[in-house]
Amino acid sequence: MPDKSIESLDIGAHLTIAGGIPAAMKMAHEIGATNFQFFPRNPRGGARRAISQSEMADGRAARVEYGIRTVICHLPYTVNPASPDERISDFARMVVAEDVPFAAEMGADFVVLHPGAHMGDGPAAGIERVGRLFDNALAGYRGGARVLFEVMAGGGSVLGSTVSDIAGLIQAAGGHEWLGTCFDSCHLLAAGWDVTTPAGIDTMLAAFDAAVGLSRVGCMHLNDSKTHKDSHKDRHELIGRGVIGESGLLALLSNPFIRALPLCLETPVDDIRDYDSEIRQVRRIAALATV
Repeated sequence: MPDKSIESLDIGAHLTIAGGIPAAMKMAHEIGATNFQFFPRNPRGGARRAISQSEMADGRAARVEYGIRTVICHLPYTVNPASPDERISDFARMVVAEDVPFAAEMGADFVVLHPGAHMGDGPAAGIERVGRLFDNALAGYRGGARVLFEVMAGGGSVLGSTVSDIAGLIQAAGGHEWLGTCFDSCHLLAAGWDVTTPAGIDTMLAAFDAAVGLSRVGCMHLNDSKTHKDSHKDRHELIGRGVIGESGLLALLSNPFIRALPLCLETPVDDIRDYDSEIRQVRRIAALATV
């Protein structure tokens, strides 16, 4: 029998707060989303737009009005907390110190960041640098928004494509209750996990549960993939049009743990309003699932 709790699915997409936080809440509602993700500043870096207390208050009111269940802040791609380069590390420290408390203040539930690249020094050295940066940047932070290291596709010296990396990052950053991880279906496949079958998904979840704890998984980026398992390439595809395909997405949405997560699309649409059709695709597939 098809699952009857389709209304419980928390599905959204990556939008923008450039036009204001209330406008982002409204946009999410208009495309049929119950969550959304945003960059607090340009994804390639740069200064963060000044946001007034009144805008944040209006944003919180709009969240209630439009029924937005989850808000995710994603730090810029240029943030590399694992870098040995002092200039790059200083920038990462500044962004983490500024944007994590901002996200908590504006009411975001999660802050997602890429763990960064160790640049040839080895995972242990990179993880240690991330830990030192967090000790400095977030000293005294109480966790108003949970901070999640994103599982990555791997390749080169990028951290975060293994369960041991994610577990090490969380512990190096202090092991706080507000630390965790963000899944990405495309990245998991590229990192070597078979997320296209129930058995493969169960194996992946068991590994993360043993090393990290599933309670630390805050949300998931739901993306199809242009590349195959073990490719170590981060190439997102539209829902149902990639290697994961509808059958793989059905397997993911049939898993009770995955289905209960806030699911956020980062698929390569031409315009953010096109996420409307992507969200409808996910809901259509989820309606076929049994959980």
